[in-house]
Amino acid sequence: MLMSRLKVATAPHHQAVEALMPVMQADLTRQGYAQVLRSLHSVVQPLESALLALPLPLAFELPRRVKAPQLARDLAALGLTAAPGASLTLPGVPEGLGALYVLEGATLGGQIIGRHLRARGITPDSGGAYFSGYGPQTGPMWRAFGAAMNSEVAPEDEARVLAGARQTFDAFGAALRAVAA
Repeated sequence: MLMSRLKVATAPHHQAVEALMPVMQADLTRQGYAQVLRSLHSVVQPLESALLALPLPLAFELPRRVKAPQLARDLAALGLTAAPGASLTLPGVPEGLGALYVLEGATLGGQIIGRHLRARGITPDSGGAYFSGYGPQTGPMWRAFGAAMNSEVAPEDEARVLAGARQTFDAFGAALRAVAA
């Protein structure tokens, strides 16, 4: 199954990005959290714009999966505005699906971060909407995404999907390294 191969093949990239994500640290300040959100938005927003420009199969339900507005709402709740990200291009649908794999995986992983933030008083209404994902629909949305990936991606496109996922993990890594600097 493609989803299993993607998970294994991108594990080092995923782990590298996770290691840079400071939102679970006990000493994270509100200002530090806002910087993380701004960095995430600088990647998510242009990626989603590029994805919306691609003819993705309808099975992926892309309009339901867009999360840049949640990040913008979180930043507004913290008294900040979202800075526009750099323009990104995705060479084709397979690379776009790789990028979407990373974005959707972040939604799934964000559930753990969301619980941590809620324990610190950051709720979906006060700056934690992005990490609340689809709420109780997060699991079903992930399973639907996995089913679409496994059924819609042709075997000859898998290498390009993997390249898109790696490129996306690297973009998140670069943005989070800038926060850490």
